[in-house]
Amino acid sequence: MATGRGFTLAEILITLGIIGIVAAMTIPTIAARSTHKKLQSQFKKTYAELNQATRAFYADTDIPVHDYDVLIKAGVDTTSSNWDSNALLNKFMSYYKGFTKASNSVWSSFDKLHNIKNLNLNGIEVKDYPCDISVVYMDSVGRLYSMDDTSTAYPTELPYGPKICVDINGIDKPNRWGYDRFVFVFTEENAVIPYTGISWNSLGKNLTDKKDIAKYCDKTKTTVQHACAYFALIDESPVGNGSYWYDFLIRK
Repeated sequence: MATGRGFTLAEILITLGIIGIVAAMTIPTIAARSTHKKLQSQFKKTYAELNQATRAFYADTDIPVHDYDVLIKAGVDTTSSNWDSNALLNKFMSYYKGFTKASNSVWSSFDKLHNIKNLNLNGIEVKDYPCDISVVYMDSVGRLYSMDDTSTAYPTELPYGPKICVDINGIDKPNRWGYDRFVFVFTEENAVIPYTGISWNSLGKNLTDKKDIAKYCDKTKTTVQHACAYFALIDESPVGNGSYWYDFLIRK
């Protein structure tokens, strides 16, 4: 009667080695995809709630956020150049439950206080903060919010402004622009959209051509990438080869 043949020790070790190699190759990718899926979910939730708060703001005041800073500026005599940004952000954050002031100073000071590095897409530390005028606020789930100059700071009336920056997972890493830090802008139509202007530190005209916008969400740049929210929202790689969250961010 025939008997079965078992595996030799060498065969078992070879099999375990192959399994180990495959695991080493796939586990980091799986982990990265899980992390980026979470970030994408946080981004979508953040974007939806920004617009919900904007609509609630308008329903309560009958004035879009875009225009409310003009009312603040006209009604207050102050020598502080950023007072109107602070007042506007404080008013806007009142439409979030459980919001708190996270800092009495600008975002760069908040990062310094918490020993946080402000990074661009490549993980290079940068000093650029697209929203560096107001203090920093935190909502009930830990997201951070800051505003740039209000629209009253610009001599030419624009159909949008001011910019608002959000760190969608708060003080948690990676603290990179385009990963968990994004720039949005209020519109005169009472909405929040990704900011796609050519300048990170002022309020330039929003670009509409994808190729032009991609110049400001570019991994080869050493400055802050301030237009990545546009591609994060439509989940499209700026370089045109698949998903923003899974192809563009994960691939080198």
